[in-house]
Amino acid sequence: MANGWNVFQARGLRIVAASLVLAAFGAGDAPAQQPSTSVLAKIKKDGVLKVCYGQLSPESYKDPKTGEWVGVQVDLVQMLADWMKIKVEKVEVTWDVAVVALARGDCDLMSALIYNAPRAMQVNYIRSFWSKPIDALIPKANPKGFKQSSDLNDPGVKLAVVLGTREHETVQRLFPKATILAQRVQSEAQVIDTVKRGDADAAVLPVITIKWWLDIPENAAFGKAAFPDAPFGKAPFGWAIRYGDPDWKDFLDAWSIYVTENDISKKLYDDYLSRTNPFAK
Repeated sequence: MANGWNVFQARGLRIVAASLVLAAFGAGDAPAQQPSTSVLAKIKKDGVLKVCYGQLSPESYKDPKTGEWVGVQVDLVQMLADWMKIKVEKVEVTWDVAVVALARGDCDLMSALIYNAPRAMQVNYIRSFWSKPIDALIPKANPKGFKQSSDLNDPGVKLAVVLGTREHETVQRLFPKATILAQRVQSEAQVIDTVKRGDADAAVLPVITIKWWLDIPENAAFGKAAFPDAPFGKAPFGWAIRYGDPDWKDFLDAWSIYVTENDISKKLYDDYLSRTNPFAK
């Protein structure tokens, strides 16, 4: 967390930061007013921000040694909460029920939710922090002879994905002819076991996840990225909230602008990628 704060404090406050604070807490003796139904008003009253997290590296995942949530998006949420002087209540969800959990009020925002149109019909995305491409992890010998991503769109190909993730939605959309093995797992890399057992031909995962997994020598001896020079399915992601709360949306959009303008997200990603690997023992 200290590294995140160093990034956060590295550059001077900008106009958007002042707007962010003023929008949340007002100025001087004239406090800003939000509708009583706004999440922003509730947070100001209760001092607690409820955040839904799903396992996704390096955005939000549980440290195997401590069991605590860590990651780029976890740091960004904590930075905002510290600035607002409120507490964060973490709510763990699986990706197949993330949208449902947000809709029924289990949390005030969903962290690290990658954009796709069906989801955007149900939840309101704030301005994106980042974007991530995806790739396929295959056996090193490439027994299926994959040369380009379109080769995955074949009735004879079995693709393993984490149930409810953007990879799940992407393979359904881009490779409708393939057999899709969608699994509910605790770690996104667990779908690779399906490939190792021979039950699937490829595991479709974020490029970052594949890189981390292959950084472990014993894993690199087994597999490789299928299309390292041409990953596919790049999509923006950030946070999502329920529709119908423009004050909360404006507040979070201003925060996203501040993060982007100060390169905080990029620096956090660079930091996590350089010093951590959730698959290292």
